[in-house]
Amino acid sequence: MISVVLVNPKYGGNVGSIARVMMNFDFKELRIVGSKEILNKEAYMMAVHAKDILNNAKFYNTFEEAIKDLDFVVATSGARGGDRNLKRVPITPKDLASQLLTVKGNVGIVFGREDDGLTNEELEKCDLLVSIPTSNLYPIMNLSHAVAVILYEIYSARVGNTFLDINMREASRKDKDLLINKFNEFIDRNEKIPEHKKELCKIIFKRLVNRAFISGKEAWTLMSAFK
Repeated sequence: MISVVLVNPKYGGNVGSIARVMMNFDFKELRIVGSKEILNKEAYMMAVHAKDILNNAKFYNTFEEAIKDLDFVVATSGARGGDRNLKRVPITPKDLASQLLTVKGNVGIVFGREDDGLTNEELEKCDLLVSIPTSNLYPIMNLSHAVAVILYEIYSARVGNTFLDINMREASRKDKDLLINKFNEFIDRNEKIPEHKKELCKIIFKRLVNRAFISGKEAWTLMSAFK
């Protein structure tokens, strides 16, 4: 299942528009970090026939609580990274959509605040970063429009692969955490790796694991090797 996670949205109209978009593309679970007061008159007006999504929205006091039970967490950001910024190497919504076809666990797609997005600390808690390619003249999108673009790509990929039969079990968050911890232990014990490079190795490996959407069997095979 894929959940839409909104972190401290400021405008009820945006939340209502997002609910409508979710219904357009067959997404049902909306998670909101913040107060229930965001579901105001404007939110219900903009939701039109998607009011059930608002009525069933789940609310959380903190970001950590909202993602605690998710196996894979995808952050969205307008900020653009690069090879020199290993913590912000994004993929496109289309790439995300094609990879999510193989995922069997619970996925959360996280959208930040309208004014300044997600904090660095929140980004650190996510497994992957997605950024929508936009014009340099006006790169920042409206929140509900950004949600629409990403959900469309995911829905389009699903519809285009209706008869795709994939039996692979996606590695759960626990599988990935165990693998990453075992790799980190391997790096720490390896005396041939200079100390200043060890942390970089850990970051790169974590990003590779998260971007690869590895299966549970692959994760446990790698863990056996590091053991």
